[in-house]
Amino acid sequence: MLGGKDNYPADQELGERMKREFPAAVELALATRGFLRRSVRYLAAEKGYRQFLDIGTGLPTADNTHEVAQRAAPDARIVYVDNDPIVLAHARALLTSTPEGDTDYIDGDLNDPGKIVAEAARTLDLDQPVA
Repeated sequence: MLGGKDNYPADQELGERMKREFPAAVELALATRGFLRRSVRYLAAEKGYRQFLDIGTGLPTADNTHEVAQRAAPDARIVYVDNDPIVLAHARALLTSTPEGDTDYIDGDLNDPGKIVAEAARTLDLDQPVA
């Protein structure tokens, strides 16, 4: 629904069905992505955040968290979390950091926050603010 080339026939079929049954789905997906852009840019550029934890990453698309954050703050560090091996493979291939910053990827689930926090500490300084 956000466009892009990294999707599969099953994704396309579900997207078409969602558009038929919930016509506002595309508008909602675009609004959600817009909120991500605005909030990450604000936190990085206006509030000085340099660390972001993105749980439930999904397949990479335009203006991913690290791209938005590192445009405002090249030294920003971002940790992506997802439990889908296909998403993680795409993330590792496509979500690359600026030389000054860092990105990391965790195979994790929202239902296991202890694992997420422990593994995020490889990249994030948990004594500093994390968005």
